[in-house]
Amino acid sequence: MKSDISRRQFLASAAAVTAAVAAGTTTAAAKHLTNLPSPATKPINNRMKIGLYTITYLGIWYEGKAMKLKDIMRHIKKQGWEGVEFDTKRPHASPMDLSSDDRKELRDLAGELELPISAVSPNSDLSSHVPERREAMICYVRECIKLTRDLGSPICKIFAAWPGVVVRDGLGHYEYTRNLPEPFPNWTGERWDNVRDSLKELSKFAEDRGIILALQNHEPVTMDYKDVLKFIKEVDSPALKACLDHAPVKAVKEAGSLLVHSHFNGEFRRDDDGRLRSTHETGYGPYVNALVASGYNGYMNWEFCHPAMKFGKRTGIEYVEEQTRLALEYMKGLRAEAEERLSSR
Repeated sequence: MKSDISRRQFLASAAAVTAAVAAGTTTAAAKHLTNLPSPATKPINNRMKIGLYTITYLGIWYEGKAMKLKDIMRHIKKQGWEGVEFDTKRPHASPMDLSSDDRKELRDLAGELELPISAVSPNSDLSSHVPERREAMICYVRECIKLTRDLGSPICKIFAAWPGVVVRDGLGHYEYTRNLPEPFPNWTGERWDNVRDSLKELSKFAEDRGIILALQNHEPVTMDYKDVLKFIKEVDSPALKACLDHAPVKAVKEAGSLLVHSHFNGEFRRDDDGRLRSTHETGYGPYVNALVASGYNGYMNWEFCHPAMKFGKRTGIEYVEEQTRLALEYMKGLRAEAEERLSSR
């Protein structure tokens, strides 16, 4: 099959795609790669940007229905979010459900709202020892790469081995898929090989379409950021980069220009002095300081991705909405502090 663009063109355009991320939108460079209309552009913005991952409103973490993608986009634009990341599970951005017209409408809405689609994110497991399962997942990710291109987004964020979420009675549960015994205990090392070979194939497919794959540091297989960087080195493709979530400060320096995407999650509480605190033990302050100091200009996207509980019971979307507002306030505050610290040096 003839490539959409040559490797030389991809290497030349990689900086343009990075600039598209830095601008907070898909620029003329991204339009050139995709031959598709791109959202409205705005001046280059070299600061870290703060977006929302639609898994937050997927309808499985709280009592109630999922929000529709277009409604999410309009809603979070009003709140002040600077971009949106599409989850590719139903009922959101599943590639098998979105027609060409649907994709154009979403891309056009992103332009109208000036709310860039920062990434498209398949929930992938490339580690299976069963060829039929692994090949089905490769097909799924390929379709998500096409969707990324059609939406005018520069990044397709992937997992090496996402364990999955079981949905029962409309609500998501992790306990059925986490901490399970290894189904192939004697083949643990070969899971790495399965992922690496799959990433090589998918990186070539993404490269041919001008899309960056961002590999997330999520267990299992990729147990930490070093595993992500090791995969990138072994695959050796300009299309494979890193997505690091709540990594150690030293990871920012070690990843360098390979780091193109990030997330934050958890919950927030306001102290008596009015200051917001994260449920993470160390919070995100040191990590954001390191990102800003390094010149990182990609997205830090919020995701509420766990059961919404209050007084030991599942709660409704209003709790997720409250946490989402606090998350935006929290991350904007950390970014402002980090930028002020940098400017005062």
